[in-house]
Amino acid sequence: RWTDDKINEVARRRFMGSGSAGDLDVGQALQRPILFSNWLTREYTAVGREELREHTRARLRVFYEEELDVPLVLFDDALDHALRLDRVFRQPQGHALLIGVSGGGKTTLARFVAWVNGLSVVQVKAHGGYGAADFDEDLRTVLRRSGCRGEKVCFIVDESNVLDSALVERMNTLLANAEVPGLFEGDEHAALMTACREGASRDGLMLDSGEELHKWFTQQVARNLHVVFTMNPPADGSGGLAARAATSPALFNRCVLDWFGDWSDQALFQVARELTASVDLTQLESVAGEQAGDYEERRDAVAHALVAAHQAVRGLNSQLLRRPGGGGKFVGLYCTPRHFLDQLQHF
Repeated sequence: RWTDDKINEVARRRFMGSGSAGDLDVGQALQRPILFSNWLTREYTAVGREELREHTRARLRVFYEEELDVPLVLFDDALDHALRLDRVFRQPQGHALLIGVSGGGKTTLARFVAWVNGLSVVQVKAHGGYGAADFDEDLRTVLRRSGCRGEKVCFIVDESNVLDSALVERMNTLLANAEVPGLFEGDEHAALMTACREGASRDGLMLDSGEELHKWFTQQVARNLHVVFTMNPPADGSGGLAARAATSPALFNRCVLDWFGDWSDQALFQVARELTASVDLTQLESVAGEQAGDYEERRDAVAHALVAAHQAVRGLNSQLLRRPGGGGKFVGLYCTPRHFLDQLQHF
């Protein structure tokens, strides 16, 4: 909402004059939604939300069969985020920082948009003993694939996987320079240069010196590697973001920040409406005089009731989180979209 208000404010200030014929009609020009894409046609042009939703839903069915069978409801905000990610993946050194609560669909949506753009997905699979050596090996894998082989790669990293300051520094260096100094050493560096020489030869380039091969390698990485960093909103709001920006400058300077936040009431309703569409409500006792069209209203009422229950629990949890318990500690649980999806599944 804040972004939309700022866009409108700047447009009015910069493009509205004294009433001449050339003045901008802000209400018409900035009418929401503002959606541009080339998913429906080969041209990057304005698209309607419902038309885009139907096209994306068809692509999702193929995605479920080929890649990942995880439900993804295309509510309005999800479509907006998908187009933002699409623009990021089309840019050299296009990286994204997705901030939103757990279970909000950040990773699944990133994987889907990467698939639409023909990117291979590499996702950090952290385990109990996962450490710096494992992370370095993951980095070497994505750099070989994107740099030597020319493969377009989407590297998805969650903040919980890079809590160590050394790992954060590696991510900063990768985003800023398309390389991580010292990652390849000794025999690994020699093998990397050989692979680069073969890759450059496939491109019709005859590169001999280590400096030329290194430059070609970093250019390939910049062109083909896209990093998606996912994180939860900091508990202390903007202050926490400012602190992270100070310790990880490249993460905020080199990435497009997309704020997922929490799901809106409209998003919750759209998700509830779609995921309960297969539930048979005909067994419910009919109301006297109910018409055929009232059945859809009954479905809407069920969806609204599920949303209201979730919002009530979320509101109660918010109160508990602000109330200190024993020992001055705050008590309570976070209520996230993942809990809402579990609620719908049990329903």
